[in-house]
Amino acid sequence: MKSIVFFCPTSTWGGVEKNVKLRIEFLLDTDYEVHLVLLRGLFQEKFDFKHKNFKIHQVSSRGGDLNFMVVNRYVKLLKQIRPHIVFSALKKDWWLVSLSAYLAGKPKVILYLGISRKISKSLKYYLLLKRLRPNILVNSHALKNRICAQNNWISPQKVKVIHNGFQLPTLPKTDEVLRLRKQYNIPENAFIVGCAGRFSAQKGFDQLVDIASLTATNIHFVHVGAGPLEHEIKSQVLHSAHHKRIHFLGGFKHPEMHAFYAVLDCFLLCSRREGMANVLNEAMSFGIPCISTKVDGSTELLEDGKRGILVEINDVPNMAKSITDLCENRIKFASEALRNHIDEHYSLGQMIQSTLEFFEA
Repeated sequence: MKSIVFFCPTSTWGGVEKNVKLRIEFLLDTDYEVHLVLLRGLFQEKFDFKHKNFKIHQVSSRGGDLNFMVVNRYVKLLKQIRPHIVFSALKKDWWLVSLSAYLAGKPKVILYLGISRKISKSLKYYLLLKRLRPNILVNSHALKNRICAQNNWISPQKVKVIHNGFQLPTLPKTDEVLRLRKQYNIPENAFIVGCAGRFSAQKGFDQLVDIASLTATNIHFVHVGAGPLEHEIKSQVLHSAHHKRIHFLGGFKHPEMHAFYAVLDCFLLCSRREGMANVLNEAMSFGIPCISTKVDGSTELLEDGKRGILVEINDVPNMAKSITDLCENRIKFASEALRNHIDEHYSLGQMIQSTLEFFEA
């Protein structure tokens, strides 16, 4: 039986962590023994698989650039497990995990990057990229091109692109949509713009009030998520003239997202930085027309505007105009064509097959 260790000692739950969970799920359905390293007391309940081939290992800290205690702990763990693959899910842990794997004699190391981040030309990254030479896994060609152009220590041959995968959902019935709108206190005749993600500077939700101010009063915005800037952004909305049109639904568990997407007329991704945003794929899988800033992955997913509307980062007037264009049917996207695009190019089956081939290469 092959074995893999996922290092994901995170204090934040987001897209990368969900990606790790998804990969663990389908690996447990194959001939893999899976180990997961988490920070003590954080997110164990998210990985409650109850599978004989799955084990969680808790650590008290993740360490910095050179933490001998963490390296020693990781080396002992890797020598004990003797995995075929070591997978580091977070850039912050790349160096110590790769060094530990090298010292433990485990050559197959995969570093995951799910969002655009700067990879500096420091001694740490020289040793990592030129000496240890791990594989890097990204979720879009745009992200691969960016990091290779940014740092010539990264060999394109060592960077693998595997798109995140999705299953087409069953579309909601009209009466369910009406019920949900009533549940969320949204007028029946409102045009609903959906947003989802953490309240952080990266996601751009601080722009919602300005976007709303440039749209008609029948256009409402609904958001799901939580995060460090939650109080600040909610306060900004509450003290604006548009607070009755911006609805915060709180944090949703993944199964509950079906209800969220069911009420939407369009989806807005106003991020300032991404890899390929899962929420954009999910919205398209429901056949929902999408507007996105030109972040990594979105131009690829929306095929340079063929499958959705693309605007410049922080371009509030054009975000508002795009919403209005969709609301007034000046721009249309066929729902079934959007769903087919996801099914043909971003299916869960393709992701699983590509991942297994990459792991076993």
